[in-house]
Amino acid sequence: MSETSPSRSTELPRKVGLGIALASAALRWFNPAYWDFLDDLDLAIHEAGHVIFQPFGEPMLTLGGSLFQVIVPLAFVLYFIRSGQRFAAWFTLVWVGINLLNVAIYVGDARAQELPLLGGENTVHDWWYLLTEWDLLEQHAALAFTLRLAAALTFLTALGGGLTALRVSPAGPYPAPPSPSRRPDGKAEDSRRSGAA
Repeated sequence: MSETSPSRSTELPRKVGLGIALASAALRWFNPAYWDFLDDLDLAIHEAGHVIFQPFGEPMLTLGGSLFQVIVPLAFVLYFIRSGQRFAAWFTLVWVGINLLNVAIYVGDARAQELPLLGGENTVHDWWYLLTEWDLLEQHAALAFTLRLAAALTFLTALGGGLTALRVSPAGPYPAPPSPSRRPDGKAEDSRRSGAA
């Protein structure tokens, strides 16, 4: 069921929710050490990604954490788009941006390896391993910058889309095609004949 025009009773909570989501993004942008319950969830998703991608070999096992961290919120965005919930899609896009920013921070730490890792000091840093394997460790800052830029664009898209969804009366992103007329026996009726009766 697609969402209808936002009423006054839902418009204010949506504005507040979008504001809180973007404020959370801004906190992370200006303070890379910021951590809250969402980061705990993202860490669990990251670790699950290592397990899910394990059958595809060592590089994919290592990349799988960061990859899954972005795929999961993106799957929610796609679900909300498909179900016609535009505002929810834009709201959830902020989560995608937060994960892109977190991955950017992780990539940026590949050389210094100063971030505390879940397994302690003996744990191999995902992005140190990957960039060393790919002979790209010298490019870690450029890659981190690119991911940070992608996060910024994602946040701006979420803001613009969210504000637009609050102003516009959406009819749903995928209107259902007209269904053919049905005869009593359940078969579709030829539209050329139905007007000639």
